[in-house]
Amino acid sequence: MNEAALWSKSRLVEIPGLGALVFTEPTLADVSQAPTNPYWWVRCITRSDGSPLLANPQDAGKIRAELAAELLQEVNRTRPTEAPSEGSGASQAPSNG
Repeated sequence: MNEAALWSKSRLVEIPGLGALVFTEPTLADVSQAPTNPYWWVRCITRSDGSPLLANPQDAGKIRAELAAELLQEVNRTRPTEAPSEGSGASQAPSNG
């Protein structure tokens, strides 16, 4: 089993007007907060220097609706799984040579 596939990944995304932000895939711990914290997703976004997007995550309620929707869409964006390279244990048909 590829244990690295279990952990959330991050990626840098340029958001017009905000600059480069780091989006980390939500974990089970993140989304389990949704019933009591509508702004759970803010924890999945940091600035490129590692600082939080918002000092107080509750301030997400003050973000323009269309910008909040864009940020949340990026948090929830499906990230395709990369296929293993040929040299990393991918099964190969035996040769008859």
